[in-house]
Amino acid sequence: GCAPALPPQPTLDELLAETNAAHQAIDNDGLKSEFIWRKPVDESGEPISASEINSYFTDIADLESVDPDLVLTQEQMIEDVTYLFDAIYSCYGNYDRMGGRAAFDAAEQAILKECAQHASLSVKEFQKLLVPHFSFVKDAHFQIHGQKTNPCWYPFFFREVAFYEDDGQYITENHKIVASVDGYDDLTELFKRSISPKGEIVYYPVLLKDSTTCDETLTIHYTDGGTQVLQCEPYDYQEQFENADQLAIPEVRYNNSIPILQVNAMQSQTDSDWYEGFQEGANILGGSPIGILDLRLNPGGYGEVAVGWLKDYAGTAVPSNSIFRLAFTGNQSTSARDTWVENDNLLVILTSRRTASAAEHLMDAAYNLENVLFIGENTSGALVGSNTNVQLRNSKFVVGIGMGQNFLPSTNDYFEEFRGFYPDLWVPAGEAEELAVKLMENLGAVQA
Repeated sequence: GCAPALPPQPTLDELLAETNAAHQAIDNDGLKSEFIWRKPVDESGEPISASEINSYFTDIADLESVDPDLVLTQEQMIEDVTYLFDAIYSCYGNYDRMGGRAAFDAAEQAILKECAQHASLSVKEFQKLLVPHFSFVKDAHFQIHGQKTNPCWYPFFFREVAFYEDDGQYITENHKIVASVDGYDDLTELFKRSISPKGEIVYYPVLLKDSTTCDETLTIHYTDGGTQVLQCEPYDYQEQFENADQLAIPEVRYNNSIPILQVNAMQSQTDSDWYEGFQEGANILGGSPIGILDLRLNPGGYGEVAVGWLKDYAGTAVPSNSIFRLAFTGNQSTSARDTWVENDNLLVILTSRRTASAAEHLMDAAYNLENVLFIGENTSGALVGSNTNVQLRNSKFVVGIGMGQNFLPSTNDYFEEFRGFYPDLWVPAGEAEELAVKLMENLGAVQA
């Protein structure tokens, strides 16, 4: 018989219509009922005062440095553990959400029992002892001296062959139809919409792994009886993370007439030069038919500044899908969507595994703005909590014990802590700008 024809490429209007519908389908009903008040009490049953709670926190300027080779006595370790769990009980906004007294008391007893087996440990050995006991804390802001309690998920791309999707079937350029993939029953979960080097909409297999390395292969079986083994590409964007200048002032540059604003962190409004560049970028992109906001190197910062950028871009407030509240006061700084904000222009947001926290708050709101495309990798997944620094007395570990609770929709696989948001178009972070521009060229939105 005749080989199946390759499906036609979508127009830009068709692509945006599909993406807008997917973004609007996020259901955030019922989030308000999930909030849990935190009202810790002392041994006499009296509420712990705000001043006592605040006494645990240390300003960034006052943090002391950590000597990983410093040797701690057993007594010093026990003192740090006791202080840490007192701080968690008194200050942690997600305390009950992460299992409450039963979970944290069990962890404390297990840690103390392990400490009792060591007359002394170096600070770095003490950290290795502590962290595994907190795996039940599914909050990426809760870190023990920079180490998270759970692994992050990294994307691995298999791009030796480009596939075209047609009514649930995946077809190669040579018209071979995928029959099955060993080990994967749901092909729609495995094959992710992407962009080819020519700027076409194609599909590639993408796997998420809780490691920066992957040695897995994929065995593809075709309907003609043929078999092909695909190799994954290494994850290679870590060096860019490490070398990123988080203090860089945002400044618009252009790629084939498309304005691009790269923002490496969400700084404070008090940094006037940075904030002016951030706002000016919103005005330029908001006045352009197509604009690109590059968040690939952005680990977060001030969430209200991030969401404020969308207001400047759109000319009106853009609501979030999540609800963020302070656990001890109930104060609410975001509210679940009650409107869809129209936008005649196209905003492309570039993402990577580095994109986190306040940058993800911006994305959470951008789901409620018309004509937004997320291009890149799944994000870091750091949104259910917040961060305030508590420094332990002997090891000098800085522990992130935030007072906030953030509730996000669970429908449509919207977001997961440590895994983040999925992009609309999956491409390796290092190629996201180049491929986004190629896509616009291929769709006729700009001249090639």
